Amino acid sequence: MPWLINAAQLDKFRKSQKNITILDASWHLPTENRSAKEEFLAHHIAGARFLDLNDFHDHDTSLPNMLIRNEKVVSERIGLQGITNDHKVIFYDNSKLHTSCRALWMFKIFGHHPNQLYILDGGYEAWEKYGGKIESGPVRNVGIKSYTVNFQAWLIRTLVQMKTNLHHPAEQVVDLRHPVRYAGGQEPKIGLRSGHIPGSFCFPFFTMFESDGRWKPIEKIRKQLTGIGVDLSSPIITTCGSGITSAILNFALDLMSHSQQALYDGSWTEWGSEELYVGEASLAERPVVVSLDK
Repeated sequence: MPWLINAAQLDKFRKSQKNITILDASWHLPTENRSAKEEFLAHHIAGARFLDLNDFHDHDTSLPNMLIRNEKVVSERIGLQGITNDHKVIFYDNSKLHTSCRALWMFKIFGHHPNQLYILDGGYEAWEKYGGKIESGPVRNVGIKSYTVNFQAWLIRTLVQMKTNLHHPAEQVVDLRHPVRYAGGQEPKIGLRSGHIPGSFCFPFFTMFESDGRWKPIEKIRKQLTGIGVDLSSPIITTCGSGITSAILNFALDLMSHSQQALYDGSWTEWGSEELYVGEASLAERPVVVSLDK
């Protein structure tokens, strides 16, 4: 099971543990006009390295943020960070989208042992409030390490699997988008239909956080989920706009020791597309609901 740690625990790890890598996994929407890499160079947790999520996205598809499936490429890019399979990896971010969760989810997919994966609660802001050591500028070079990927495909759902689940429900679908989008509000991207996957639950990602960006108590999140009708004894698929914020709920489910979970990587960008055809996939085979009444 991955772990959620606070700034004091991270500081202790930095000073006492070996084989630790701290990764800034910040990522921003293009509309924010922010450069995560430039912000990292301006200030980051001492000893941290920058993990560019875009390096692990499949750029051979028209769908944004789809996880790359090339194990050789992934192995090389993680090895360039000086990470081995034995490393403890601690993720943090300075993003409204809590993108450290996406980074941790990726490493789970790549086969890194979940017990070696951590997220800093509250991210960079929490580290600043704690008074932790901060650096700026480029990081020092590290030796290239050997990293072996063991791709965990069972943690990902495809369009075909989502359509099968629609007609023969076996897994609950939880949508992490804003409730206005879920209810049929206009999509920010041209060419996408409005609404949500029939039968899915609306659970906006921001409901899991306090106003300062720290996680709410996990038991409170559990009650929030059961309160909207989610059965935490049954399998769950997470979805959002393009697979980024979905991973927030996957991490919360990890903290609940809920192992029957997966993420629909194509998310609404794929399901809601008016022009996407995979095999004989059609709009009729990808229906939407445009009302909160279910």
